[in-house]
Amino acid sequence: MKPRGLGRGLGAILPVEETVIERSHAVQDIPIEAIEPNPYQPRLDFAEEELAELAESIRQHGLIQPITVRAVGERYQIIAGERRWRAAKRAGLSHIPAYVRTADNTQLLAFALVENVQRENLNPIELALAYKRLIEECGLTQEEVAQYVGKSRPTIANTLRLLRLPPEIQKALKDGMIAEGHARPLLALDSPDLQLEVFRQIQQKGLNARQVEALVLQLTTAKPARESPGPSMIEIHLADIAKKLTYHLHAPVEIKAKRDGSGELRIRYTSPEDLERLLERFGVSP
Repeated sequence: MKPRGLGRGLGAILPVEETVIERSHAVQDIPIEAIEPNPYQPRLDFAEEELAELAESIRQHGLIQPITVRAVGERYQIIAGERRWRAAKRAGLSHIPAYVRTADNTQLLAFALVENVQRENLNPIELALAYKRLIEECGLTQEEVAQYVGKSRPTIANTLRLLRLPPEIQKALKDGMIAEGHARPLLALDSPDLQLEVFRQIQQKGLNARQVEALVLQLTTAKPARESPGPSMIEIHLADIAKKLTYHLHAPVEIKAKRDGSGELRIRYTSPEDLERLLERFGVSP
């Protein structure tokens, strides 16, 4: 069967496919304690229940499928098969069958990524982080990553965008509390606070992906509140006159205009003495 998910450009990073290694390399029995995990392993979590089941199977039947490693001095690093190695340790094996091959760090990351992508072992956040590492550590473009893992470039870009979500939402996505279909619509919201608000509605109301899309659409297309019109030129002019009169009379002045052109001029005073002062300014005898 043709391997699923390998793009045209994969040979640039993985010169020899895993199936070729299995045909052309002899299996070696390697001490299990001489093997260490792949430091570039994109998979961050291994389900305890699955490991326990695999360990029990290995106790009964042995490890049927060898892992693949690379030599690093006196030790070995896993290229593919870390889950099998972990389960074999639990099963109490002292040695484990393995293919030994040469691989640099870029190839090591690519092998681990492709293996997990093909087996659909990675959650969306692990996948996004793996793509990010291929770009940042291996110097690949999104287009090249897409070719290597057999995905479209927009798929790679959309997966990477999940890393822009608030950490709380990323953790929920990683832990399987929400699905990727819930998370993607949240990227259309330009505020982390708004993203978290919708996320909490997903949790509280049990919204499905379509309901989340509808809610986000409603929030992003809502009409902005109608702004009150600013002051007219006449109002600005009258306010300026009121300000000058206030300064000139040393008393608060307010001018209110009506639509027909008439209006009111109000001068406030604070005491009988203040009123007398104002009347004297206008030349009126009390």
